[in-house]
Amino acid sequence: MLQPDGKTHIVFLDVGQGDSALLTLADGKRILIDGGPDWSTLEKLGKYMPFFDRHIDMLILSHPNSDHMVSFPEVLRRYSVGALVTAGTIYDSGVYAATLSGASVHGVPLVTMHAGQKISLGDDLLEALWPPEHMPIDFDTDANNESLTLRFTHAGKRVLFTGDLEAIVEKTLVEAKADLKADILKVPHHGSKTSSSTGFLLAVRPSLAVISVAKNNSYGHPNAEVLARLRAIGAETKRTDELGDIELEW
Repeated sequence: MLQPDGKTHIVFLDVGQGDSALLTLADGKRILIDGGPDWSTLEKLGKYMPFFDRHIDMLILSHPNSDHMVSFPEVLRRYSVGALVTAGTIYDSGVYAATLSGASVHGVPLVTMHAGQKISLGDDLLEALWPPEHMPIDFDTDANNESLTLRFTHAGKRVLFTGDLEAIVEKTLVEAKADLKADILKVPHHGSKTSSSTGFLLAVRPSLAVISVAKNNSYGHPNAEVLARLRAIGAETKRTDELGDIELEW
């Protein structure tokens, strides 16, 4: 899909062992959620955007681990970007620093989102479910657990983007009775055994689960028990290591 066609498209990009997803809204707005572990995202943008279109309305960084953002400094250099959205995480990383610096150099507004905040996108909505403005004091400083968790809603269909959330956050959200229901789940942390707990999956109840993962990765992702839990709740599972780019439209 290159030109806007009046439909909403979400492409979970096959970027290997990392995350990157491109949303193209019915009105042509484009949102890039995470930037992968290398420059693969840049190649994919060339596939899904017209060569003359050099504008991305919003870059969203779930959390500052390198497998989610390596392409971002270059995206900020090559494209005009409307805003960079983060959770405001404090993290010592050269790529993260280059991303924030790139936004500043190119005059891209930096937007910090926390749980409860929403961004209206015409007929569509982005709402943050995690992290809170002030993290619980008993949480460690693992960037995974500060993953900006967003739910995108279009025409009544909900898509939950989870970054690399771990089970401790999933449990916190479930115990807080957060509304987690979504039709489509971007499975947390590439299907790691430390995420996708049963209570969380039951609260989300997705009909489709998408796993962004590399073939033959050294982490054992996706974990067999996670795949079994997804089957147990009746979710269809699609994986980038098996299917390549996964495009949804409605």
